[in-house]
Amino acid sequence: MRVSLLAFAVLAATGCGKTPAVETAGPSPLAANKAGDANLVAAQIADTLQACSYDGRPVQFGMGGAAPRDCRDMIEQVMAFTGLPQNFEVTEAEVPNAAAAILLDKQQLPHRVIAFNPQFIELVRRETGGNPWSAVSIMAHEAGHHLAGHTIQPGGSQPPIELEADKFSGFVLYKMGASRDDALKAINTLVPEAVPGDSTHPGRRQRAAAVGDGWDSACRQTGRGDCTAGTPGSAPAAGIVDAAAQSPVVREPVSGIGSAPATAPVAPTAPVAPGTAQVRASATASSTVVLPAPDARALPSKGMQFVYDEYGILDAQITATFEKQMFDHAKQHGVEIVTLLVKDLHGMTAEQYGWAMMRQLRVGKLDVGNGAVLVVAPDQGQAAAVMGPGVALEMAFQDKAAQLKNWIDIAWPQCKRKNACGGWTETLLLAADHIRRDTDDWEWTVHYQRLGDLLQQVAAEDGKRIAPQDSRALHAIVRFGGTVVDLAPKPGNKAAWVDDGHMIAGKPAKAVHVRSDEGLTVMLYLDARTESLMPGGALQAGKRYTFIGRESWLSSDPKHTQAINLLSYAQAQ
Repeated sequence: MRVSLLAFAVLAATGCGKTPAVETAGPSPLAANKAGDANLVAAQIADTLQACSYDGRPVQFGMGGAAPRDCRDMIEQVMAFTGLPQNFEVTEAEVPNAAAAILLDKQQLPHRVIAFNPQFIELVRRETGGNPWSAVSIMAHEAGHHLAGHTIQPGGSQPPIELEADKFSGFVLYKMGASRDDALKAINTLVPEAVPGDSTHPGRRQRAAAVGDGWDSACRQTGRGDCTAGTPGSAPAAGIVDAAAQSPVVREPVSGIGSAPATAPVAPTAPVAPGTAQVRASATASSTVVLPAPDARALPSKGMQFVYDEYGILDAQITATFEKQMFDHAKQHGVEIVTLLVKDLHGMTAEQYGWAMMRQLRVGKLDVGNGAVLVVAPDQGQAAAVMGPGVALEMAFQDKAAQLKNWIDIAWPQCKRKNACGGWTETLLLAADHIRRDTDDWEWTVHYQRLGDLLQQVAAEDGKRIAPQDSRALHAIVRFGGTVVDLAPKPGNKAAWVDDGHMIAGKPAKAVHVRSDEGLTVMLYLDARTESLMPGGALQAGKRYTFIGRESWLSSDPKHTQAINLLSYAQAQ
């Protein structure tokens, strides 16, 4: 009996062919690196930057240059249906399978990459009988890692974030016109059921459940009542099924695994350019959306729009224009601002609901916390503005909740009377627009990979007259490792100084004493609710983590307590 190699490879590739690469207008920063430089950088990934590899093996590789045209076409198709800007590059590389990774360039600046092994891609196609959706689902999975900011995880992949990426894949494939069976095809064919106890990836049953959950969630969001049938909600995206027909493969069946037919094309829709899918839909159809119920146990999945209207009452054209503005802002500045007009807070306050949706919709990038959620619940008379840990530092003295509450009091009666908000739609969205304009000058790149490197920059600037906008240390973002010493340090200890007046978003911050891997005393400051956003749960004393934070107060004297505003963390392996 023939045993499939893929059954043990644990699903890992994009779906691109080996067509010749097409020259781009200019070389990417990564492609410009020499192979030797890239390999040297990759060798440092395990201790600094990480890669989410499908099978969890260490990822060290040289860059292979620009990806083939069909790879880039597939990514463009996936991204067009996410409603989000692409924040990564796609390249062919000598990886075991495929990986979402962060690599440093010669200036030590991080770049997000999806790297794939083209030989593995051919195996995926053969093992799934040429199913056109299998390759797309894998590409969507890897894209999901980057869009959510998962690749901060030390040691590479971890089960919770793999399931999040699987759910994202199922969600996107529904929007692209895949049936439920087709969305599950790659997982059910290529992933083994049993995995080692210390594996970074869950087994087939868990991963298939996550993909199915994503497909079901996307279906329910449209208000369909027949989601259990598993049938597509729309015609397949143009080119998906045709691509398989142009590249037929002969499949050798995998023992014990059946083959479901690919979704048949039904009047394929025209190709959609990235960033316009949501705009077109909003301009021509009802904008009613059903949000997921808040659930602390629910698997998060990256949201794909900037306005959610559960009443279907906002002006479609104004909403479409605003979606485009928010898309452009996210693309240019990285900040994601989402407005929710909700019918039911499910027994929560508007603020609690906002934090729940911040996590479940993964608003902003997890690593730097650059998201904001505005909640308007007219029937409950409540509103809230919840800021991710990164945005909160910029918007500390802004009271957007009061602005939104005024909209409920003044505008909502008019919306209900006419069953349409008309121009009041623009008034509602002004709060998000204010945040957009106030977050267009902050840098979200992790410029420093060690706390010591940032302190060297602080020392270099000491005593010099440097304008704030020219400083490379002020408000800089740093990634560093360290161990939690005390979760509730007391003020007055000069050896680990606590600023008991430290505020975040107008509220007292929680202080956490950390000893960095370099032996530095660090005081982290955070909104305690930030811990609810992290896949690994709350911080624990005695545990070692990889932290990402923004400079608050640093001293070139290593004996002093270094103050960092915490943006995210992940437990080190």
